Amino acid sequence: MPEQTWPADPETPVIEYRTGRWAFIGGLALFVVFGLAAVFPDVGHPSASSRAKNMPPAAASFLFGALALSGLMVMIGSVPRMHRFAVDQRGLWWRAGRKADLIAWEELRAVRGREPRPPVKGAPNSKPVLPALVFTPTDGRFATRHSVLVKPLPDAHPEVELRLPNFATVRQLTQEITRVRPDLLH
Repeated sequence: MPEQTWPADPETPVIEYRTGRWAFIGGLALFVVFGLAAVFPDVGHPSASSRAKNMPPAAASFLFGALALSGLMVMIGSVPRMHRFAVDQRGLWWRAGRKADLIAWEELRAVRGREPRPPVKGAPNSKPVLPALVFTPTDGRFATRHSVLVKPLPDAHPEVELRLPNFATVRQLTQEITRVRPDLLH
């Protein structure tokens, strides 16, 4: 029997966000602009002082075609994807396209929301802190089981983080977790 990949209750609130939109738009712009320049390399006339007047149209077409292909590759690599989260009595559900995961409440000791912070001024090794949900799992194999969704912290700390695009999403998820399991938040 296949495992259920989304909560059965339609009344469960869903928190959504989309990733990859701006990279996709940038790749589309590269593809269109350089694609048109590759198809029509002889449009416009170079000035007398320009080095481009000695470049044959086939070479310009090849160069702009390569740049248009790089824009196409950026578009393919960053197709926008909708991420959906739902919180119910069993756990935190996640789905993005065909991928899905469930973090059951029994797997966690605690959850906390982490606010973003810029790097410390004057400290050369300081890095910005990204918004995330930070989980304290009950066992060491948690990050392996949920590797599609979470990343372990680099300093061999027992906590695991779920990076999110902004603090509003972190706040919405922590509010939903508080509603269902207030004992887990610290």
